[in-house]
Amino acid sequence: MAASSAEPMMFGVPVAGLRTVLFYSTVTAMATGLGAIPLLSVKSVQAKNIAFSNCAAAGMCLAASLALSVEGFGESRYKVALGMLLGYLFIVVTRGFLERHEDVKFDSMRGANAQKTLLLLVVMTAHSFAEGVGIGVSFKERSVFGAYVSTALAIHNIPEGLAIALVLVPQGTSVARAAAWAVFSSLPQPLMAIPAYLFVHQFDWMLPIGLGFAAAAMAHVACFDLLRDAKEEMAKAKGSTFELYASLGTSFVGMLAVQYALHEATG
Repeated sequence: MAASSAEPMMFGVPVAGLRTVLFYSTVTAMATGLGAIPLLSVKSVQAKNIAFSNCAAAGMCLAASLALSVEGFGESRYKVALGMLLGYLFIVVTRGFLERHEDVKFDSMRGANAQKTLLLLVVMTAHSFAEGVGIGVSFKERSVFGAYVSTALAIHNIPEGLAIALVLVPQGTSVARAAAWAVFSSLPQPLMAIPAYLFVHQFDWMLPIGLGFAAAAMAHVACFDLLRDAKEEMAKAKGSTFELYASLGTSFVGMLAVQYALHEATG
């Protein structure tokens, strides 16, 4: 339905539409913090707990990476491949920067733990830019579809918030602060949703590149940081490799199931 002449406009679109996009994208970002709630039941932090947490986070990141790749391939394989290359280069540059600053601090962490955690947060925050574009583009198609996509992304953000909390809390970060950092990682969603809604044609072509970028970056962190640390912590706890990969497989399959259900729901 066309907007009435009396309806306030901005950049050629109704202000009411902008408010709707801002509301849904903000709620979507805030939902990420809900992922930290299960960590309220953690009473003690031991080497085995850290190993399981890192492994579960790795499984979720790998599943999200696979889902992002598949979604992007549906748009353009070449753009996804370009995005993956850029994502890999981004990780190499970021890791090099962090390694040159060995005294880096983050929350209550220092050194290698701070570097690993910062790298994960940077990657999760970077991949939220693509999701923000997705929200804005979906609302431009029609508001009902936009609301549906935003709801699906909000549900998707909860296990992503859990993945972040699983790394932060065992390192001494409070659950409340972990939830806040999880929300922070999703702030690019409302920040990008508005310009994507306003200038959909300028942003639409970028989406497959952003998905490939996020997929490569998340997979790299999962394999070369989270899994490596999980193996080291499990060795300290004298646990079995089977336990480790059972945790990885369970979280991977669980996250894939969530992704598949959301994909089917949004058509």
